[in-house]
Amino acid sequence: KFVSAALFAAAFFFAFNAGAGLLAQDRVRIGYIGLSLSSMPILAARDLGFFAKNGVQAELLLLTFQLSSVALTAGDLEYVAGVGPGSVSATLGGSPSRAVWIVANRLIYNVIAQPEMKTLQDLRGRKIGVSGLGATTHTAFTMAVEKTGFNPKDFIVVGLGPQQQQRALESKSIDGVIIDPPVLFVLLKKGFSKVFDVGAAVEMPVGGLTTLNKTIIAKPDQVRRVIRALQEAKEALIGSKERSVEFIVKTMKMDQETATKTHEMMAFAWAGNGVPTRLGLENIVKGIQSQGRFADRKVVFEEIADPRLALQVARELGHKE
Repeated sequence: KFVSAALFAAAFFFAFNAGAGLLAQDRVRIGYIGLSLSSMPILAARDLGFFAKNGVQAELLLLTFQLSSVALTAGDLEYVAGVGPGSVSATLGGSPSRAVWIVANRLIYNVIAQPEMKTLQDLRGRKIGVSGLGATTHTAFTMAVEKTGFNPKDFIVVGLGPQQQQRALESKSIDGVIIDPPVLFVLLKKGFSKVFDVGAAVEMPVGGLTTLNKTIIAKPDQVRRVIRALQEAKEALIGSKERSVEFIVKTMKMDQETATKTHEMMAFAWAGNGVPTRLGLENIVKGIQSQGRFADRKVVFEEIADPRLALQVARELGHKE
């Protein structure tokens, strides 16, 4: 009887604490714009259990960036998965939000063109597809082109949705596209040409996390746990080739060879502690201003980013500053 009573007490204690753990999980809504390489950490944090491990019950909502930004400001979302020209423009336009974490500062974008085109020069006066006018691909391309001595106005930039880019290139309705893995490798395998490495020319955040100032102030522990889940998920992907390849194959419906090449590029580009940097955010602002938006405004880092909680997480995970 004593043993039975002890077992019952132990079972009750476990069930109570397990229930308490479940109740303690924060429910949050996170908007993300679609299935892409930069969305892998947030999907991995959900599907591989890193959100749950950090006491977060995350509902991921597939929305356009414009809708995500509006929903964040209105309080219908707690977070937006992204740091780039769109999120920074929203902040500069009056949204009380800040970038709090980034996937990386190394873009993996390349300009892929029709097979007969071999250099960036060949694309002058031609149509180049980007994921959205004013988006990261467009802004990074503008800055990278200027660094090489070309005039961005020499190229016809066309905004296309992620699902349209490959079809548009294959149908020859555009001459080039700015793309990242794994679609990059799919296009190269089909004989299209890689003519320009955008990421090598510009340091700029890719992916990340944006939230409201009031959330940072009122719920710093929640924000820190969301950041930790994302950073741990990212490190799990780049740290395990087997796990990463399996996840990319399953999530993005890619073959093993393409997923393996994608992992190799991720492991190189995504190394880092996730803390937003001044140079990376300044480059976003420069890119935005080069397109004529907020051109007369002097922007300081603290207006658009708050790296404090990401720094705490980086220290906890053993990263050196």
